[in-house]
Amino acid sequence: MQIKTTELPGIGKRYSFKTVNDEQVTVILHHNGSREIYHFDKDEEDDPDFTLSLTDEEARQLGTILLGVDYQPVADDRVELFLKTVRLEWLRVEPDSCIANQKIIDSQIRSRTGTTIIGIQRGETMIGSPDVNEVILPGDVLMVIGNREQTKNLDNLCKL
Repeated sequence: MQIKTTELPGIGKRYSFKTVNDEQVTVILHHNGSREIYHFDKDEEDDPDFTLSLTDEEARQLGTILLGVDYQPVADDRVELFLKTVRLEWLRVEPDSCIANQKIIDSQIRSRTGTTIIGIQRGETMIGSPDVNEVILPGDVLMVIGNREQTKNLDNLCKL
């Protein structure tokens, strides 16, 4: 897929591309962070079939969904192999947990349990691929990856 990028002086930047179904999609990223998405059924159309306006926050949330941060479809044979060896778990951090109110790096989750935190759901906010300096808060839901024993060990830490 080829993406055409155009500077829009005083506005921001425009990104345009064609889908495999020969539909035209244009995204305008404004200097203020808002985004506009335009869909054209045919390349030669002047008026879009639909438009979508998103705030910076909405665009980032949509981006995490499109990136598959909390769900990523996988072919059945790959799922079977994946589930036999690796687990993806969502674990809630209890208020009295020994890892609550600690930075990820200071909690030593990886060395203590073997799991890796790949996301944090904090209320309505999803933090994908959190920085090691991110503080784990009580009530956070950690999206982690590891084998069955590793995720069980982290689940125990989330409750202690």
